[in-house]
Amino acid sequence: MYKLHPPSDDLIEIVEIILNEAQASTLDIFTRHLADAGGPSASGVQKIAKRYAEMLVAKLSAKQKTYLDNYADGHLAVLMFTGMLVPHDFDIPDVLPSLAELERDARGNYLAARNQLLLCLVQQRTFAFDMDNDGKIVRFVANFKGGGLIPRDDEGPAHPVDLSSHAGLSLGPHTEAPYHCSVQSQDLHSPAPSSLILTALWNPLDEPTHIIPLGRILDEIGIRDALALTSRSFRYTRSDSFMTGKGEQDSSVSILEFDPQAHFSVRYNNYRFSVLPDATPLIKQAFMNFKSCIQSATPFAFVLQPSSALIINNSRALHCREIIQDNRRLLIRLFGYSRFAEPIILSDDPLIVQG
Repeated sequence: MYKLHPPSDDLIEIVEIILNEAQASTLDIFTRHLADAGGPSASGVQKIAKRYAEMLVAKLSAKQKTYLDNYADGHLAVLMFTGMLVPHDFDIPDVLPSLAELERDARGNYLAARNQLLLCLVQQRTFAFDMDNDGKIVRFVANFKGGGLIPRDDEGPAHPVDLSSHAGLSLGPHTEAPYHCSVQSQDLHSPAPSSLILTALWNPLDEPTHIIPLGRILDEIGIRDALALTSRSFRYTRSDSFMTGKGEQDSSVSILEFDPQAHFSVRYNNYRFSVLPDATPLIKQAFMNFKSCIQSATPFAFVLQPSSALIINNSRALHCREIIQDNRRLLIRLFGYSRFAEPIILSDDPLIVQG
């Protein structure tokens, strides 16, 4: 389910594929096979997922195929899948299980496998960074470290809280790190994810994921400010999700870039980015205007459940959330690379790249 308010031109960047019963059944069968083979973290599963995706596409309507192609070509900000089957028992527990327990949970593996297959539908390959999420393909997004509206049982008053998706704090508008480049590797850094896909294992209070498409934001700030954002005049602080001893802050990056396919790519984090002190007044003003437009934008609210999934174009949309209200809320996230991405590959199967 998602809420669109107010109706606007942003709708051309947001589309929904509603699966019919036969399509959902086929997706479920293929997902079970992928999960039984080990899921996205297992060797050989990506190849199987790609083959299943080709078979599933044959069962889609012409309009659904057009949506997939538009996303694969980089023209959409968000692609929502609804109408999917929920074959497992998704009863909500009294307390969020530990991360170790969740990593062994068959339900999480099923949803992760389905995410992998959905990414294949838009011609993207699942991957992980060596420096992020302990180098694991699947990330469980939940309040494991505190900071939510209601303290965890193991959370004291002086409990340190990461500003990451493993905590319960609100997260401002951002794209996913790293922030050096978007398509081609640069200075020993692989590109940022082309996409992230989210689904929910549990979401008892229907807490939404918020999306801000960036096409309208760039239209609002105008050509001059947009060009200013292409200068390497910005810096960011290190992500709390990076592994100890890996990842770094940087003091000379751009926010906006254009690639050989004439796509624009934005790399930005509202709570980590700042403008360099020696930047020109024009660039400083452009940054302020950009932040102001984001602040005043009305996000689109997407409520995820096990029957739905959300693919976010990491170059064309910001995502954010409010403080976690129910600590049992649990999302399953995977990263995807498009066919245009040129990462530094460390391991091919499953795909691990140098961050």
